[in-house]
Amino acid sequence: MKGEFSRNMSRLIAETHGQVVGSVEVNQVYAHYQHEHPEFHHPDGGEAFYLKTPLFTKVKKYMQMIADHLVNEKGVDIKAGMKEVVEDLSKEVYARAPWEFGDLRASGHPTVKLDGKIIYDRPPNVHRLDEQELKDKAHLRYLYDPDRYGKK
Repeated sequence: MKGEFSRNMSRLIAETHGQVVGSVEVNQVYAHYQHEHPEFHHPDGGEAFYLKTPLFTKVKKYMQMIADHLVNEKGVDIKAGMKEVVEDLSKEVYARAPWEFGDLRASGHPTVKLDGKIIYDRPPNVHRLDEQELKDKAHLRYLYDPDRYGKK
């Protein structure tokens, strides 16, 4: 057992090069505002800290996911481990972000970089809304139920 561990560690050191960084960006102009305010009411579902909460609660699972790709019969593949982590975190954003129109929750944009160079980049399912789209959304919200968020 000890010999196998030493061989695996030697292989890990030999096959792992560079710094691997994974991230999930929620690319809407109001994403940070929604994330940081637990006092907001989300009548259609969702919550504040929709990115931070799963990251901190699943950190051990995420570390295990990466570790499972580090030493295996196919060799070291930390990039695949990090890709698995950022995709899972993006799914958590989809499940936890405020659901009102669906654009925030579907805006998770997972990426993985190796030494600063992008090696995995899945576009978000919903693009960043422009100024006109945000105005249209606000108008729809008011038409739908003007009392829901307080009268103007």
